[in-house]
Amino acid sequence: MERKLGIVFASGAVNRICCLVVYSAAALASGYRVTVHLVNEGLVAFKKDVLPKLNTGDLETAIHPPMYTPYVETYIKNLKDAVAKGALKTWYDFLKDLKSQYGDRLKIYACPLASQLYGISKDQLVDVVDDVRGAEYFLEEVYGGVVMYL
Repeated sequence: MERKLGIVFASGAVNRICCLVVYSAAALASGYRVTVHLVNEGLVAFKKDVLPKLNTGDLETAIHPPMYTPYVETYIKNLKDAVAKGALKTWYDFLKDLKSQYGDRLKIYACPLASQLYGISKDQLVDVVDDVRGAEYFLEEVYGGVVMYL
């Protein structure tokens, strides 16, 4: 039986994109088929004018509770430093590489309702987004697998 991982990506915060990339990469390397469904601010994060900039933002880029501030500041500083030194790719570049390496085993879909409510069309999204598909399509794709909510 094919192993599947479904990720409902709702946050869009830079530290959650890290989780999306890491879990997608680990699952793909382990032979899983990965399907990502972009909803709410997770969809906004994948706009052409947003995703390439998320590794270079500041504290306002990451949405977090106030008690997390010192930790998120450290995270953002270390993330910026790692990208600047070439030790870590931007999340956008990382996702492009995963798409290139794993092909159809990684699918990224935008939610049509979120697209409508946020006023975002498919042509405004980065090229790693495969299509606009609804929840029913996502659920059918991941049926029998594990689903994560980020």
